[in-house]
Amino acid sequence: MEQLPEKIVRKLNSVPNAVKRLIYQQKIINHRLIFSINSGRSGSGYLAKLLGTAQEVTSYHEKQPAIIGDYLRMIETQPYERSFNKRRLKSIAIQNELLSFPDKQVYCETNHMFIKTFFDVILGDFNHNNIAVVTLRRNLAQTVKSCIELDFFVPERRSWTLWFSSPNAVTSAIPCIDSDKNLDQYDLCIAYLLDIEARANRFREDYPHIKNHQVRLENFKHYEYIESLFKKLNITPTQATEEMYSQKINSRDKKKERRQKTVDILYCQERINQYLDKAKTMGISLPPNFSHSDEHNPLIE
Repeated sequence: MEQLPEKIVRKLNSVPNAVKRLIYQQKIINHRLIFSINSGRSGSGYLAKLLGTAQEVTSYHEKQPAIIGDYLRMIETQPYERSFNKRRLKSIAIQNELLSFPDKQVYCETNHMFIKTFFDVILGDFNHNNIAVVTLRRNLAQTVKSCIELDFFVPERRSWTLWFSSPNAVTSAIPCIDSDKNLDQYDLCIAYLLDIEARANRFREDYPHIKNHQVRLENFKHYEYIESLFKKLNITPTQATEEMYSQKINSRDKKKERRQKTVDILYCQERINQYLDKAKTMGISLPPNFSHSDEHNPLIE
């Protein structure tokens, strides 16, 4: 049986009836959980809503507590094990949530911080057999365009650093072409996205026994694709699922309009190619999906 965090143990011990304590402990351990590996700006909010239409799923996009800011700094400057206990509050919060769940209800969270700041505490406290991961990708140039239009990765504007990790973090999964201070907005963004892909690959290598479903945002326009994902996750689509898939995906048009900034998708593609070419000349081993900086790259086309 998995060892529960001390705070949860204290809560269970406060229950006077020993049988009830055992029942509560089993509730925590036996619930299924779904998380997502994604970069942000990739449709994770839409994915949360979509999976939340399933009959047995309670779904969140970015559920509190938010493991951002100072917690992100921890994994940027120290190995994961150094801050494990501090970041464990995320696992404890989810376990508290599960105590109120009906039997067989599935917890889902599509938070892009999962792969950066709390995947390890989840895997440390929950039964791996009950965890499924959806690795969500979006057209790379479109993702870069979205980030730039929202003014993310502007070196002079630091609010984005609350959510997006440095590509030169201690825990990064791939070397960066230069220090953060020597990278402009585009290169910082591309380096970050490249690191998220490398982190996703590292996760699959480190945890090959965990069910990991690879999906693309663009394919959600096909209902058969959604049905296939639901089947793999062993969750049940509803009428709301059919209604949800036809809605517009991944939109922050109003915020972008306020910023009055339009970015050329072809320029984004050009900068991606330049970054990948430079990384290759430096001998950086790129993730398989980034191995070719041409129009046929599956993350770019």
